Amino acid sequence: MKNYKYLLTTFFPLHILLVLLFFFVDYNFTSLLYFLAGYIFIGGYGVAIGLHRWASHRSIILKSWAENLIIYASVLSCQGHPIWWAAVHRGYHHRFADTEKDEHSPIFGRWHAFVGWILKHNPTSVNYKFAVDLVRNKKMAFTAKYYEIIILLSWIVLGLIDLNLLYWFAIVPTIVAFHGEGLINTFCHSDNVGYRNFETKDKSRNIPMLGLMFWGNGWHNNHHQMPSSFDFGKSVSGKKWEFDTCTLLSHLIKK
Repeated sequence: MKNYKYLLTTFFPLHILLVLLFFFVDYNFTSLLYFLAGYIFIGGYGVAIGLHRWASHRSIILKSWAENLIIYASVLSCQGHPIWWAAVHRGYHHRFADTEKDEHSPIFGRWHAFVGWILKHNPTSVNYKFAVDLVRNKKMAFTAKYYEIIILLSWIVLGLIDLNLLYWFAIVPTIVAFHGEGLINTFCHSDNVGYRNFETKDKSRNIPMLGLMFWGNGWHNNHHQMPSSFDFGKSVSGKKWEFDTCTLLSHLIKK
């Protein structure tokens, strides 16, 4: 188990908490509000903007205060440190999409693309030259050093404030965002699912449901056609109905 540190400190505890706390939390309107807030903060700002558009593709320039918030949200998403995420995404997924060097491609099987690759992943195999700009960022270096501690302390503080807040704001939205990325990896690179606007060199495809549910990431063929675009939807394809919900989040945080 080469990825043991991440699996033992983050991946497994996250899923264990999802199951254990299920029996001790409330299911009411407040829970729904907590979830929606976490869905936006962790899934939207943390993953879709923080890990993907900002850290990996630098397709948005953030205000100083917003950069701090985005980095924290991306760490709280529990998908691996942003420097690692960006290095894998830039250096392996986009450069070698749907080849043997693209570690989470469904060419190895859909289960592998969904989550299996994380269980087998060897973090020492990642070349951080693909994210050297992030390595030199002092804020990113700090959160890389204390990644697991930041997550654990956040969970403890939220739990002490309100167990429902921990569960519905942090744990459940993190699980949704985490496995949303798994669905993107699996189905947005699979044959006979969705459709293509562009004949890219990879197998990327657009899937409307995933595009709307997971902050534009399901407009995946558009994204692979133009990775530098913040808007994965209509700005790339020209199709007005391909709406990237992530564009709703950018106005307060971009310079």
